Amino acid sequence: MKENILMLLTLEEISNITKGLKIAVNSVSEGGTKIDEKLENNIEDVLKKLLQVEAECSR
Repeated sequence: MKENILMLLTLEEISNITKGLKIAVNSVSEGGTKIDEKLENNIEDVLKKLLQVEAECSR
């Protein structure tokens, strides 16, 4: 079943997810967490998309 996951989340939930992803990205960039490059890129891509959604929904 393919559903748009954003339809299942509130704006507050999306905001909380973006906060968590920002923490993850910062931890990786500061060397506190080691993950492979592909996963790091995926996290950054999802963060960018969710930040865009958050901005659009906040208007």
